Amino acid sequence: MIKNYFKAAWRNMRHTPGISLVNIMGLGLGMAVAMIIAIWLKSEWSYNKSIPGYKNISRVMLTGTFSGEVSTDPTCSVPMAAELRTKYGADFKRVVLSTQSESHILAYGDKKITSAGSFVQEGYAELFSLQAISGSLQSANDPSFIFISESLARTLFGSTDIIGKPVKIDNRDYLRVAAVYKDLPDNFTYAKDLNYIAPWSYYASLNPGVEDRWNECRFLIFVQLQQQADNNNVSRKISGLLKPHLTDINPVVLLHPMSEWHLYETFKNGKNTGGRIQYVWMFALIGIFVLLLACINFMNLSTARSERRAKEIGVLKVIGSGKTDLVIRFLTEAVLTALLAFLLAILLVSVSLPLLSRLTDNRLLLPYRHFLFWIICVVFVLLTGIFAGLYPSFYLSSFKPARVLKGGFKAGSRSGMLRKTLVVTQFFASIFLIIATLIVLQQLNYTKNRPVGYSGKNLIIIPADHFNVEQRYGALKDELLKSGAAKTVALSSSPVNKLSLSNGGYTWEGMQSREGAIFGSVAVNEDFAPAVQWKFKEGRNFNKDLLTDSSGLIINEMAARYMGMQHPVGKIISYRGDQYRIIGVIKDAVMGSPFAAAVPTAFFLGRWFPMNSITIRLSSGLPVRKSLDRIKKVMEKFDAEVPFEYSFVDEQYARHFRSVETIGFLAGVFTLLAIVISCLGLYALAAFIAEQRTKEIGIRKVLGASVAGLWRLLSFEFIVLTGIAFLIAVPAVYWSMSQWLENYAYRTRISWQVFVTAGGIILPVTLLTVSFQAIKAATVNPVKSLRAE
Repeated sequence: MIKNYFKAAWRNMRHTPGISLVNIMGLGLGMAVAMIIAIWLKSEWSYNKSIPGYKNISRVMLTGTFSGEVSTDPTCSVPMAAELRTKYGADFKRVVLSTQSESHILAYGDKKITSAGSFVQEGYAELFSLQAISGSLQSANDPSFIFISESLARTLFGSTDIIGKPVKIDNRDYLRVAAVYKDLPDNFTYAKDLNYIAPWSYYASLNPGVEDRWNECRFLIFVQLQQQADNNNVSRKISGLLKPHLTDINPVVLLHPMSEWHLYETFKNGKNTGGRIQYVWMFALIGIFVLLLACINFMNLSTARSERRAKEIGVLKVIGSGKTDLVIRFLTEAVLTALLAFLLAILLVSVSLPLLSRLTDNRLLLPYRHFLFWIICVVFVLLTGIFAGLYPSFYLSSFKPARVLKGGFKAGSRSGMLRKTLVVTQFFASIFLIIATLIVLQQLNYTKNRPVGYSGKNLIIIPADHFNVEQRYGALKDELLKSGAAKTVALSSSPVNKLSLSNGGYTWEGMQSREGAIFGSVAVNEDFAPAVQWKFKEGRNFNKDLLTDSSGLIINEMAARYMGMQHPVGKIISYRGDQYRIIGVIKDAVMGSPFAAAVPTAFFLGRWFPMNSITIRLSSGLPVRKSLDRIKKVMEKFDAEVPFEYSFVDEQYARHFRSVETIGFLAGVFTLLAIVISCLGLYALAAFIAEQRTKEIGIRKVLGASVAGLWRLLSFEFIVLTGIAFLIAVPAVYWSMSQWLENYAYRTRISWQVFVTAGGIILPVTLLTVSFQAIKAATVNPVKSLRAE
């Protein structure tokens, strides 16, 4: 019986190849988009879940009030780890302290590379279930050992059989390789930053006193809860841990579960407000919308063809087919269409995934070899076919044979109203996606055009953590300028595009709070301002010939606003017991995410903080490659042991936009596909409506109707439906995208031009799609159309 149903379905599809092709293409595109998004969603949801016991692992977060702004970060002080073990040990199976990922020079023989890793306390390897390929991970507390990843072992040694071999770190000490561990999975948050782990005891020996400093919050603490412990309850218990030690920032300690590190990474006012999960839901909604559009096409075309199939249904009922038989017959046809569409979708997905993998920096694959994947595909095809064909099946099977076979059958108003509702739904989804995509692009362009406060063109940063640059700066600067490769050279403790340190203890006259404010703190030399081309709003740069400038201070606009100073030059700020006179105010420079607000920042003249960042503006008289080669020779002349590394400021700044650019691009592509699917259905639907009204059009032409008048007659209904969809979509998309924009401190306003542009896209597309069929029907010779009837 089922075989006969499929034969009948295949025969009907062969008799109507045009409509069948539209259905297959529409459903195929919809299913392809849904599958691509589903594969990406699965990848996003899988983050950190490959680590055994991830449900009981959390990182410690610190919420504090910094310069009037509440901030939450996963950075803690060293004594916090010991305090957690001592006071709350019953709740934790492990408490492990770690540095943030740091780049260090690793050398074996003549080979040197710079690689990222961490110094960790005992228990780190067990916490994240590192798997030893060779050696043992049990000696994590021995300061003479280092553990390295499989990929780093092959890069540095060419083999993983390296236990006991010496690795020189930062041209200073030798550590012996105690173990080689398997590379961490790509979907682990810290996978790219953990090429090696070294003992905490080694780090502590290089940084005496760090274990007693409560206010030095720049380390990571990971905890593994006891099986019976609840994350929220323990988080409440430890919330006041730092209050006796850090009174100036109103600190609150909390636990952030590992399952939320990737998708729920954003905090606002001390509360988790989501983060990347918003993009996950956004694309899930796009996938549902696009698949829904394709299913609506099928429903519309199936019900629109009802008059053509009426006699077929009448005959089948007369010869004994019941309603159930007809429902199954039409559902089989829908499922067969969905199956053919699925084959097209598989082809489209296979072609698209490599490109999407590069765009998203994520390895996206179709899991062909997994049996569960094919089970899901079968269910997906069945559900899509049944959903698309359910209403048409019941609608078509309900026809009365007596009325149908008399030849007076016409589709009822109910099916017409449903078609109109479905068309409105289609264009609501398309308009929603168009406007949302335009707002994403508007936010992206708005942020890209944000004044950065410096010139990043031809500006490079050379990290000098392992290069004793301050004592040799004069000679180094002279050599670089003589080489012709450098136009200007400068030193700073933070690169111009990255604020490395924030410190408390700033006070000034008229300050309301008794506690010292926390500002970004940067040490620079007198060459820094001209090198990066700061924009001075007031005052001047440091002058090395003025002895008083050693106690001078340059601040940014945000610091002036925070202190309530309209003209701060000449005012006194106290810091660490010393007084500093403000000599200049610069326009806010973007020293972090361009989507975030500027941070109040103070710049000192080479004091308090080590200046380990070299800034060079390349000479415009030489090709960039040649300039870099000359700079490399100069740097190697001063210290051949340090690998030459650099980064372009403008390239680093552009990286901030990659994720939003990718989202905007993908949203645009999916929106375009949604419009194509809608237009495919609209085109076929317009053809059927024109065919249904052939006799009416012929009579109107005989009575003198013009082609333009007939075009308006056939197009007007679709324009009205598009207008209704537009009016419904505008408030919905305005509300949802306003919520999305709230995530950005530096954000655009939703302008009316966005809605006009969306209308300017959707209206011509609708007119062009419908007009071809309308004009074709209006230009048919009425003699032929009436004779045909």
